[in-house]
Amino acid sequence: MKFGKRVSKQVEKGISKGKEYAWRIILVSVVMLGIILIGRPLVSLIRTSIEIRELNKEKALYEASIRRDSALIENLKNDDFLERYAREKYFMQGKGDQVFIIED
Repeated sequence: MKFGKRVSKQVEKGISKGKEYAWRIILVSVVMLGIILIGRPLVSLIRTSIEIRELNKEKALYEASIRRDSALIENLKNDDFLERYAREKYFMQGKGDQVFIIED
């Protein structure tokens, strides 16, 4: 009888260890599944937020450019500024100006 009790205790011990390992496997599986299901959207969210930050920087540059150009347009409505701007930027000449061409 001792042999039978020993075997049954070992069987019960094995079953309890098997249940413990099964729970560990289930727990690891659930954690891995959670990482996979949550990880992908999280990476996508981070990429999107980085892209939004870069686009906001680009937007700020364009808005600054628009403000400069709008100010230039307003100034170009003034004839004196327009004449000075044309001479400085496009090397144009006014009436009665003498132009000297200097070659290097």
